[in-house]
Amino acid sequence: MAVFKTQIQDIIGDFDDDVAINQFLTDGAKELINMMPPELKEKCTAETTLNNSATTMDMDGVGEILYVNRLSADSGGSRIPCRKVPSMFGELSNDSNSLYKASATDPVYWILSSSDATILNVIPTPTANQTAIVYHVAYPSITGSDDSVIANFPDELEYLVVLYAAIKIVERQLIEEEDIELYAPIITILKQDYMQGLQSSGLVQAQQPQGAK
Repeated sequence: MAVFKTQIQDIIGDFDDDVAINQFLTDGAKELINMMPPELKEKCTAETTLNNSATTMDMDGVGEILYVNRLSADSGGSRIPCRKVPSMFGELSNDSNSLYKASATDPVYWILSSSDATILNVIPTPTANQTAIVYHVAYPSITGSDDSVIANFPDELEYLVVLYAAIKIVERQLIEEEDIELYAPIITILKQDYMQGLQSSGLVQAQQPQGAK
């Protein structure tokens, strides 16, 4: 399989701005991931381990949290799913008199957003031996001149990432060169192909003609 830059050039011709290609490919993958149903998002999952040196998780650049688990003992424990609690009640997970009280056999996680950060917390606090693992959607960073596959991404949707990037490139060329007669028809065709791909993959529903039942 050719690298993504070559695949794009096969569709629209020469284009050598690698920075733009990389950005459009990366943006396209993110857009598609955000549209995916849960069973496809599972293919885009990465793990982040929390322990004594990293007890919380900075969620900057991280996608949807799928689930969290935590070891229940220093040795011989089990990985226990963590309950998610509303952020307003997060601090109550340390209160023995609270309904939100957490324990090693009933751990919780909660997410707190402030003005400059969004942090995922697990209670009881993870340790070196009782680690927590956060399973979350990961957005890939793609290098068009090197990559021909996207890690942690459905293989069957990679061609849509290429189409997305091709559309964005031609749209940029239209703005820069102001040649509507040349670029507008190309953009129309590419967008039709992209939409058909979204529909055939189930990421969007095909629109019925007005008045159809």
